[in-house]
Amino acid sequence: MSSPARFRFVHLTDTHIIASPDMLDRGRVLTPAEYEPSYRLLGQILAGLPCPVRFLIGNHDNRIAFNRVLRPGAPASDAPYYYAFDHQGYHFVALDSQEPGQAGGVLDPRQLTWLRDDLVQHPDEPTIVFVHHHPWPLGLQWIDTMPLRNGEELIGVLRGHPDLRWIICGHVHLDQTIQRQGLTMLTTPSTCVQLSKVSQARKMLPGPPAFRIVDVAGDQLSTRVLHVHSPGHQDV
Repeated sequence: MSSPARFRFVHLTDTHIIASPDMLDRGRVLTPAEYEPSYRLLGQILAGLPCPVRFLIGNHDNRIAFNRVLRPGAPASDAPYYYAFDHQGYHFVALDSQEPGQAGGVLDPRQLTWLRDDLVQHPDEPTIVFVHHHPWPLGLQWIDTMPLRNGEELIGVLRGHPDLRWIICGHVHLDQTIQRQGLTMLTTPSTCVQLSKVSQARKMLPGPPAFRIVDVAGDQLSTRVLHVHSPGHQDV
């Protein structure tokens, strides 16, 4: 008999790491070559971590530059990045919800078919799914203009997997928990700026940076969000 699972992982999202201030120019579309230094910088930062690192594509990413720098074995220069892996009896699924040029996201039919097949092949494993865009609305008007457009289609696929534990998302720069019919969706704050949890209009906050910790002990999951406060910082 195998030992009960016992491990911890950290969810970092919306890092918005840039290698050059020129990338802040929103008046033009940046080229993949202009993105590449930022991915190299991200790789250098994460290389110091004493644990494996897994990547997820977000709405501000450039797939061509990402694949060149962080995924050189990609099957095509602009190939989407979705995959699954196992750890201590748990199954993890990472989806690619980027819709190039759009703030919101979508999962294409081919990826949804892959997801159905993957879940069928892991019927008795507790599963955690990661996707950048939130499939359920948060009740915040501005944020909910850019969700996962076919979120209910994703939820329909996930509901067929009885051992699905959590869906973990980024994108919204705030922490939120929504539970519906046995499914739990968590969103994680940004390691950069945050968005207001109460304003219906667009409102950005200077911080503090934050990330999510998840602890797994057997079939029990627990999570908390940690905010990194600097001296003199005040919450808004």
